[in-house]
Amino acid sequence: MSESVRNLNVTPEEIESGKTMAIIAYLIFFIPLLMDDMKKNKFVMFHTEQSIVLLLLNIAAGIIGTITCGIGLVLYIPWVVFLIMGIMNAANGKMVPLPLIGQLGEKFNLVK
Repeated sequence: MSESVRNLNVTPEEIESGKTMAIIAYLIFFIPLLMDDMKKNKFVMFHTEQSIVLLLLNIAAGIIGTITCGIGLVLYIPWVVFLIMGIMNAANGKMVPLPLIGQLGEKFNLVK
């Protein structure tokens, strides 16, 4: 997919103060949504959007895997790869959408 068309002006201070919470968002997506100061951090909300998309991919993999008697379990491989990519992007202070699925995160409109 193409690059994001959103213009996200994120300051270096936002990135630095939000790195840890952005990483946590990939592990437990709703934690940043419970914290008022993190809801205002564009960097954290961007990665929260990405983690929600990953959660949906995980749920889809589980459903497909159950329906197809395990064939859909192959979808867990890209989920793990995207999870690692997202965590690495957050740790490195990058706001790069995940390949193939990252653009779907914009639809959650958490970054304001």
